[in-house]
Amino acid sequence: MPYTDPHVAAPSLWAVRQEYGPDFQVSVTEPIDVDQRRRRLAIEEALIAVYRRESGENTTANFGRIIEGYKRSSRRENGFTGGKLVEGETEPNTEPGAGPLLWTDAEEPTSPSWMGLNWTEPEPLANAYGLPTEPGVYRIWDREEPEPLEYIGQSGNLKNRLYQHRRNRDEDLVFSYALIGEGDVKHKREQIETDLIGAHWLAADSAPRDQF
Repeated sequence: MPYTDPHVAAPSLWAVRQEYGPDFQVSVTEPIDVDQRRRRLAIEEALIAVYRRESGENTTANFGRIIEGYKRSSRRENGFTGGKLVEGETEPNTEPGAGPLLWTDAEEPTSPSWMGLNWTEPEPLANAYGLPTEPGVYRIWDREEPEPLEYIGQSGNLKNRLYQHRRNRDEDLVFSYALIGEGDVKHKREQIETDLIGAHWLAADSAPRDQF
């Protein structure tokens, strides 16, 4: 099995090939200004988000996932080569992903019910104290210029993550967060985060200002 670098999906695609054969198909497109990294990554997020919305399923090899029965390799520098699981071994990245969001108020990134989530009231980053230590997603923006948002993120511990933002960003920016029941594993949180970034791209024709 290859390492996760130079491409993070390599172990998963290798496992699919071992299990089901080499008959992959490839399709490409070149959107306008695709050479701009930030724009390219935002379009990628939007495509995955729309795929999740339309199919009700997750892509197989994104978000560090791998098919059941296999364990992922590490990065080359760490030297661990994955492969088939042996009896008694487990791999959290084989767990089913989070389902697609509801896309409620999808065109209103500061809405309290954006994408069907239950967002908290916005508060200045200066007030980012006493927050829950549970997993969730969050958004940060400037009240004077609410769109595009400043940043969209996810964390297994909202308190720690938003405390870091308070220390490193303008404390006059505001934040809001939503707890997520499916946030126990990182790839599930990243799938929900991707829905949010993708919806933001479709609504604002832009990634959040400080994303990517």
